Amino acid sequence: MSKHDKHTNARRRQFIQLLNSTDRHWVDVLGDNLFHDLNYYDLFTRMWLQINGAPRHAFHKSELYQLMPNVSQRTAIKYIQIAIDHGWLIEHTDPEDLRSRRITMAADLKQKIELFLDYSISVFETFPLPVSRQPDSST
Repeated sequence: MSKHDKHTNARRRQFIQLLNSTDRHWVDVLGDNLFHDLNYYDLFTRMWLQINGAPRHAFHKSELYQLMPNVSQRTAIKYIQIAIDHGWLIEHTDPEDLRSRRITMAADLKQKIELFLDYSISVFETFPLPVSRQPDSST
């Protein structure tokens, strides 16, 4: 399908319902409307991607600001501090530089992100492809 193809309004509504379902699940999994914010979604999922894509599990605090590209550094600092205060992120003294802080994702948050991702994948797997986009079973 090219970027110019149009879908029916019924299909668009179905897609919005799927997005709303995953959105509700994000709040249900985290258990707090405070984190019902795309900036936390960016922060937590981008941390998860880096944690699962590399052996490194700790971040310099300043690295986390880059994981929230839609807010200023000052606002990112506030978001990160709120996540630390709520126990989702853990702040540690950097053993290599005692003046610096390292941040890790709480094990509980990592599990919650994975629950959210598993749910979202299952929701989108049930979203049927349009007839014109069905995989050819003869190949």
